[in-house]
Amino acid sequence: FSVEEALSDDIILVDVRTSEEFAKGSIPEALSRPLFDKLERAEIGKIYKQIGKNAAVKKGLNIIEPRLQDFLESLLDLKSHQLVIYCGRGGMRSSSVVRLLQHNGFRAAQMQGGYKMFRQYLLQKLEDPMPAFIVLHGHTGVGKTMLLKKLPDHLDLEGLAAHRSSLFGAINKTPRSQKNFEGLLFQNLRNLPDDRPLFVEGESRKVGEVFIPQNLANAMKSGMLVLLCASMKTRINRIVEEYQICDEKSFQQIDTILNSLRRTLGKLKVDQLRL
Repeated sequence: FSVEEALSDDIILVDVRTSEEFAKGSIPEALSRPLFDKLERAEIGKIYKQIGKNAAVKKGLNIIEPRLQDFLESLLDLKSHQLVIYCGRGGMRSSSVVRLLQHNGFRAAQMQGGYKMFRQYLLQKLEDPMPAFIVLHGHTGVGKTMLLKKLPDHLDLEGLAAHRSSLFGAINKTPRSQKNFEGLLFQNLRNLPDDRPLFVEGESRKVGEVFIPQNLANAMKSGMLVLLCASMKTRINRIVEEYQICDEKSFQQIDTILNSLRRTLGKLKVDQLRL
């Protein structure tokens, strides 16, 4: 299967890379079914380089053989579906799984080029012409995100990044990696109409630790701007409700951020903020 074919709605994607590889970047909605852990993969790679392919394959088979039954059972409920298997580059890991699944009666195929090919495809697509945008602007707490989620055909960049795009934006959240952010962005743009404007919240190039693709940033700059306003009291109430600083972990996060501000704001101002 090509990448484009593998992204069809009736396909179930199965990622057989390590858990660490999957966490750094994966195809949205793909299932993680790692063949090896990080250390096992490194050992097999070392054998491949130092001894050869056959020795590496033999080592891999020795490692996975005791797990084969559990691996097959983990996919048993999907036996009637078309499965597309991918690894890092469309190599031995995914091809061996495809053969195993086919031998056991599954409808399975390999995705050509693996995750690397998906990344190339994704980055090319993010360079395509963007739809028109209606861009919501305003100070923190005016309700941009709240309004955005009530509007049709919207693109929630902060939701995709899992970050509120502010100094304290990661509190009570687990921000996504750049690759996972781009993957979800690509998926959302594919599912949204391109013949009418999309609503989006005004952002800088950076949302937390991830960057908005330049092509999208340019399209947002040329979009129709809408300024939202709210009273100071309303903004404060919304911020307090949104950030939920109510446990030891969030208090520690706040303290770490405030300490980082000492150089720019000065010790006196930071200590006043603590009060």
